[in-house]
Order: sequence, then structure tokens, then C-alpha cells
Amino acid sequence: MAKPKSSRSARGPKIVAVPPGPKSKAALARKEKFITNGVRVALPIDVTWAEGPFVRDADGNVYVDLVGGIGVQTVGHRPPSIVRAAKDQLDRLTHVSFMVATYGPYLDLAERMADIAPPGLTKSIFLNSGSEAIENAVKVARVATKKAWLVSFKTAFHGRTLLDISLTGKEKPYREGFGPLVREVLLADYAYPYRDPEGRAPADVAKARVEELERLINVPEAAGRVAAILAEPVQGEGGMIVPPKEFFPLLRRLCDQYGIVLIDDEVQAGAGRTGKMWAIEHWNTVPDVLVSGKAIGGGLPFGGVTGKPSVMDAPGPASLGGTFGGNPVVCAAALKAVDEIEKALPGTKRLERQIRQRLDEMAESHECVGEARGIGAMWALEFVKDRRTKEPDADLARAVQLAGLKNGLMLLTAGFYNNCVRLLPPINIPLPLMDTALDLLGDSLDMALAGKGR
Repeated sequence: MAKPKSSRSARGPKIVAVPPGPKSKAALARKEKFITNGVRVALPIDVTWAEGPFVRDADGNVYVDLVGGIGVQTVGHRPPSIVRAAKDQLDRLTHVSFMVATYGPYLDLAERMADIAPPGLTKSIFLNSGSEAIENAVKVARVATKKAWLVSFKTAFHGRTLLDISLTGKEKPYREGFGPLVREVLLADYAYPYRDPEGRAPADVAKARVEELERLINVPEAAGRVAAILAEPVQGEGGMIVPPKEFFPLLRRLCDQYGIVLIDDEVQAGAGRTGKMWAIEHWNTVPDVLVSGKAIGGGLPFGGVTGKPSVMDAPGPASLGGTFGGNPVVCAAALKAVDEIEKALPGTKRLERQIRQRLDEMAESHECVGEARGIGAMWALEFVKDRRTKEPDADLARAVQLAGLKNGLMLLTAGFYNNCVRLLPPINIPLPLMDTALDLLGDSLDMALAGKGR
């Protein structure tokens, strides 16, 4: 089969067969026959090739990808330097396990993470996914504090292991039927100004949420026994919730006061996604432990935990690890991924201004948009049935997603109520192409509303 012509020269999407086309339908039929029903495919297409900001399906349709493998492809699909690094490493060493012997790519990446992490976070362990990294962050926090309880947020998402779903507040589809969950978990309200029941100013929302959190950690069964608070500096699956700037400094102060480890989950929001290497840098806060994943792997499976030596060195020898964690091919790719992210970061501010302006215009002209929000290249439209009551409209979000596909745009939904459409473009997407994508998003919203008779 001939290799598809490079789509880097393409000016935009191209739909030759209304999705799902016949080949994509055949792939979906195979999925139904051979893959567990527990795995849901959000977009009814079969992807065969991707490069930069473009994806091609089996029927020849080309899409602008605003999904990025759920936030993985921060600098687009298959950057040449990352591909070359992985191929070169395949010719030298594919696996030995860092628990057996050291090797250069793991050590090089650990040193690089110490350079780019917030100050004082100098020791790392590498795993196979963000979910696995969260597990290990909790393990080191519990050993370091000799405490058991954990605090997370109701609109958070921390992965799909049993511990991770215990830290995730959304019942369906993440928790339903999988209990009993980890008992020693407290779930608090995140600083989510749009849905503050009292309609307070953002700074007041931040203060109120941390005051509530302090009361929560002092309930009798957990008082004095909280090991860690886990927080995303921008909540991704929750619907791109950007907290008030006061929230994380107050959270840091609370953790210091009570001897609690602050675990910063940067799996989706980190590695350049928000316009800084780490999203928590926007909030002038240094965590005790930083969890990374997704974009750092450059398209290969990766999870990382980087933290202060006082926390990271608490577990005893051989208590942490994993057969494939820090695979040499992945680490080699990750080193180049960091380079590519750093090169692309300066352009993120222009991209942010462009997206903000266009989404604000959509919000102003459509009553169904409750809020447009985001930072860097991490954005969402939250859809509501009524702006006064803010009743979520998940059906409209799904309709916009499917209309987008017909327009040559790959989108995902998000939000605690599934009522958001999120945008995760590459941070190095050409601005004219992003403008085209935003035109298509507006068209898709109009198509969805017309389909609902609105």
C-alpha cells in the first residue's frame, strides 16, 4: 500500500466520505465483535495515519485534530526528531528493566526532569502511564508522612486504576460497579467559579474552598492522618476548569500547616499545554511531588513522578518499580519531546489569544454557551440549557462533537456533566489553520443547534 502523501502541506480538512465511511464502519463492527464493551470509542472512525495537526481515516477523510490522543500530541503527531530518537534507540536497546541495570536514556531523562521541574524537585521514577504514576506518588507520600488518608476533588480525574478512580469523583462511567473503592479518600469541591452556588467572585471562591477543605481534613476519622492532597492545576476531564489564581497558594499554605504532601497532577495540564512547562507555574506554587505523563512520552506510553528528595527517598530499596517503567525507547523519545515542547512554548501566548477571542465571540452570540474558558492551548465550551439555571446540556455537547467530525474536526467532550466540548490543539499548530478549525467549530455548533430545532 502506498504511503499517503504528507499532509503537512494541507491547508485544512478534507471529507471525501461522510464519516463514518464504509471502512470505518467495518472497523467498528470488528471492535464490537472482539473488544470488551467496557472500552468506548468516542469518534466512529478508523485512523490509519497522522502527522502534525492532521489525522487521516481509512476512508480517506482528513481531519484537524483537536483531540491529540487525549492531550498527548502537544507538538503534533510524529515530530521527526522524536521518531528518529525512538528508531535509533530501537537499534541499540529495547528493554532490560531499570530494576536490573541502569541505562543512559533513563538517567538522562531523570536529569532533564530535575532541570525543568519546579525548584527542589530533583528525584524521579518513570512508569508506563499517568495512572501508574499517580499510584506511585501516593505510595511515596504515604511512606514519607506515615499517614494514610488522601484528599482529591469531586470534579477531578486521576486515572483508571482502583486507587485512581477512588480519587476521581465522577461516578459514571469511572466508578460505577467497581467498588468497594479505597476507603481512606476524602473528596472536596474544586475552585470552579462558574458553578459556585453563591455566585461569588473568583478570589472568594478560592478562599471558601480552602476553608471547606480545612474543615474536611479535620473530620474525626481523618484528623492528623492526611498524607496528601492531589490536585490538577487545571482540571482537564472536569471540563478545563481554571482555578482562581489565589487557590493554589492557599492550598500550599494549608498543606504546610498540616504536614500534608501536595501532589500536583500535571498529566494533562503539564508539559507546555497551558503555555508554561508546568501549569502550576501560573499559580506561583511549588508542589512536593509532580506527576507527569501524556505529552512527555511524545506519543509513547509514559508516566513520571518527580519530587523533593525528602519525599521521593522515603520508600526503601526495591519498594518501587515496574518491569517496563522508563523503557529506553520511551525515555529516548521523551528527551526529544521535551526539546520540541520547549521550542514551541513561545508561540503559545499568541495561540491562546486567538482561541480566547473566538470562543468568547461564540459565547456572546449563543445562549447555549454557559462559559468559554481555558488557558494556553487547553480550552472548553460549557453548554447549558438555560444560562440562568446553568442546567447542563450533554446532548448538545455530543451533537457538536459529531457535527465537527462531518466538518473535518476531531473533538472530545468533557466535564463532570459531560456538557463540555474541549479543545486540545497542538501548541505549534499554524495560526491560520487554528482559525479554520475555529470556523469549523462555529459551523458545527450551528449544525448541532439546527438539528435540535434551536
